[in-house]
Amino acid sequence: MNKDYSNYGSIELATDHDFLQHFLSPNTATEKFWKNWLINYPEKLAVWEDAHRLVEAVQLGLTDYTRTYLTREAEEALLQRIWETNNLVAQERTKELSYWNRSRMMAAATALAVASLGAFWFMKEHPSQKSLYETHTSSISNSLIEEINTSQSIKHIYLPDSSQILLSPSSKISFSRTYGSHDRNIYLTGKATFDVRKNPQKPFRVFANELITKVLGTRFEVSAYEKGKDVIVKVQSGQVSVYQEKEYTNSMESKSEKAGVLLLTNQQVIFKRQSEQFNKLLVDQPTLLTNSPAEQFVYDERPVIQVLKDIEAAYGVDIVYSDELLQNCDLTANLTDEPFRGKLDIICRSLGASYEIVEAQIIITAQGCKNTKN
Repeated sequence: MNKDYSNYGSIELATDHDFLQHFLSPNTATEKFWKNWLINYPEKLAVWEDAHRLVEAVQLGLTDYTRTYLTREAEEALLQRIWETNNLVAQERTKELSYWNRSRMMAAATALAVASLGAFWFMKEHPSQKSLYETHTSSISNSLIEEINTSQSIKHIYLPDSSQILLSPSSKISFSRTYGSHDRNIYLTGKATFDVRKNPQKPFRVFANELITKVLGTRFEVSAYEKGKDVIVKVQSGQVSVYQEKEYTNSMESKSEKAGVLLLTNQQVIFKRQSEQFNKLLVDQPTLLTNSPAEQFVYDERPVIQVLKDIEAAYGVDIVYSDELLQNCDLTANLTDEPFRGKLDIICRSLGASYEIVEAQIIITAQGCKNTKN
């Protein structure tokens, strides 16, 4: 790759063929290239991360997020590029596997007998320890349905109650064949996004590593790889309870939930598996709760306090500020095309203020405002 990416923005990067191929099927050469590029251009880290999130959002069909950056036509074009890149990657792997099979078949057959004998004696002396996913699924008394994603693209899974799962590559889920009759429990290793049909009588639970995520009906994402240091739960709509499985019993679930974390829309929690600590945060790119009319964020000498309330309602976030200091401040601006943080940046610049995000809350620090109404 001899391209000069130093002037690329996140959209240009997300639609670049070589970037897409690395995102969908990284190898040693591409890992080295992009690692060196980020070392040489550390100021481009945010652009790189935004491009990653944008491609992933297009894969997941998160239109509210992607439309912040892309037109409908651009989103469809990027999705087409992703499909084309996936097809090229699949063809290349088929060729590689075909060559490997021809050249290695004889050697593999010889090694297999030796390896099998060695494995037999090793397993006899060192019984393997089950993974957490295996421990979860082995406890299911009814027959099991398992879905595994071995491809490089998102796998769409429909559950019997019309809930949906977008299963990421190198991930798998399991559930009982009686799912929905007594419970709605899902067992996950890897990463998946869940769009859950509401049923207050039968809560939806995801068992992933050491955590349980419980919802009644909402959309959320769980990232829980077997060897990962963290488990991450992100809420896209609604609310979820996240708590440790070791504290869970059917009879004491409400108590277990109180010991965990309650997440609302656009919030996430990062669970440190080694220290068993929860860290509640705002998601990197908060999205609108609903499709807001275009004129909602167009302001002409509107009180800043009202603008902040509009943003709270539109994104489902909590903004902390001083009513007394901001009561005479107003704003004239068009924030329609600005992402969440862009809106906050413009508001704070108009006030001569600053903001920080602490435990999923936006805290605005201001001394008053630059322009005061008469």
